[in-house]
Amino acid sequence: MADQIILSVPAKLEFLSTVENFVDVIIQHFNVDHEKKFSHMLRTTVNEAFVNILEHTPMPEEGMVTIIFELNPPTLNIRFPDKGKGLKVAGSYPPYPEQLIGSEHQILKTLDGELYAKIESPVSVKLIFKEIKYNLNRDDLIKNLGAGGMGLSIIVKFMDEVRFVFDENRGHCLEVKKRFSSQ
Repeated sequence: MADQIILSVPAKLEFLSTVENFVDVIIQHFNVDHEKKFSHMLRTTVNEAFVNILEHTPMPEEGMVTIIFELNPPTLNIRFPDKGKGLKVAGSYPPYPEQLIGSEHQILKTLDGELYAKIESPVSVKLIFKEIKYNLNRDDLIKNLGAGGMGLSIIVKFMDEVRFVFDENRGHCLEVKKRFSSQ
């Protein structure tokens, strides 16, 4: 059975370091080589998710951001619930229409690839990063970049699984999973 740790902090940017530092507590529960590398990846992930909540979602009435860590070594699940509408894919917010189930849609271009959303169900989207070597010069490549979403692409690159899940009663939730293995 997984241990669950819930961190709630005020929905203010000055609490970002508190959220990042909490990762050091979490990482101690996993027997991993390259602890600094994984700590950096997790710090970046929680940083990007926390900032996205502050920037893109309505603030909860209580003014707090909650992050739920589920420790089930060698797997760590992190959920970032919020009161947002969910991820807009193909012009739709969740629940997604039946005809979109199973489809993949590009949502962002980055310097080294593209971020896609695969609609798994009316309320679940899996994010996938596809690395691409562009045959463009730097200036042309920068012109082709999409606006925003870079933090989300970083999260997808660092984690093993990334999903957005929507529940009409509880709201929207970014769910990430990382599997650790000693090497």
